[in-house]
Amino acid sequence: MTTFRVAEYDAPTLEALERQASKLKDIFRNNKYESVEPPVLQPADVFLDRSGEDIRRRIYVFPDQAGNELCLRPDLTIPTCRMFLGRNPKASGVARFCYNGTAYRYQPPGKDAPNEFMQAGVECLGVKDRLAADVEVVSLAIEVCEAAGLKSFELELGDLGVFQAVLDGLDLSEQWRGRLRRQLRRRDYFRSLLQRMSDGAAGETAPQDALLNALGAMNDDQARAVVHEVLDIADISPVGGRSVSEIAERFLEQAAGRSSAILPKDQVDRINAYLEISGRPEKTLGQIRNVLKGAGKNVQTAVDQLEKRLALMADTGIDLKKAILTTEFGRSFEYYTGFVFELRGGKGKAKERIVSGGRYDQLLTELGAPKPVPAVGCAIWTERLLAASGGRT
Repeated sequence: MTTFRVAEYDAPTLEALERQASKLKDIFRNNKYESVEPPVLQPADVFLDRSGEDIRRRIYVFPDQAGNELCLRPDLTIPTCRMFLGRNPKASGVARFCYNGTAYRYQPPGKDAPNEFMQAGVECLGVKDRLAADVEVVSLAIEVCEAAGLKSFELELGDLGVFQAVLDGLDLSEQWRGRLRRQLRRRDYFRSLLQRMSDGAAGETAPQDALLNALGAMNDDQARAVVHEVLDIADISPVGGRSVSEIAERFLEQAAGRSSAILPKDQVDRINAYLEISGRPEKTLGQIRNVLKGAGKNVQTAVDQLEKRLALMADTGIDLKKAILTTEFGRSFEYYTGFVFELRGGKGKAKERIVSGGRYDQLLTELGAPKPVPAVGCAIWTERLLAASGGRT
């Protein structure tokens, strides 16, 4: 029987968390971020459609008495964005929000983590100068961690925008480009997809060709909805440990294959070489330019933006000599599409993730905004921050 674990605190720990929360809130407020508390109960489909597979299988989903499918918020970014659109349907102007509340995620057996945890964070919406907003959020994350007493940490940087530009330059269907982007974080699975495309396995015939060809003509969200509906009509339950979402994902991969050309080996080799790059930003930037040389104007423009962001970070006072730039670095939530980062701290070699964040420019329109809204933010695991800082506030 699976146990629902929540963090249990003694009086000193509760007091330390409250002092830390007060300090974080003061810093957020001093940086013009408005404190909000989005609802814990959220419509489940919003998260199921926009979260990565790792998060989808860990969301607490249940029906209410009217048959509506609800969930406990697994993070606070989407709830904050929904709240913003509820206040401002035209999505006009600039908004900066901060929060400190509970989030809920199922934890597999054997994983030493609570199902209910505290998460602070910020969301910066509508700032047209994207690079400045990116650096603002990273700087703020570092500031609050240092103010909480964190003396030592690692900063990892990535840019899904460069990777997307590389994919856009390939002769692939939109479904395959989306699939590769979403599976970037699953290293072994991602490599197997590339290998299948190179070998031509993606083009093999199958009895379900009619369904797959129809799915291949749809955009990804439409195709996923159709697959889920077909599985629901057929009353298909999880098989062999695979969830319905995983079964749907496999169908979509096969559908994408029907509309894709075989990826030439030199292009597969270039992607693999690009994704092997990791190290100090100054060194890796040159390696990225070398590997992607001749990949096209859009790719070079994306790399130029990455270079400008790094320069702005350095000008702001962020010590890039202590940072790592990793081309294979992605996020568990699918809505991140550009700059991403993590801050890790704690004792020993296995430092724990304390802050995660990045840019998600497409999310607001997916949630109903009438126009694109530039957006970047970060989440802070406050219990981890307290532990990594030794409880000093």
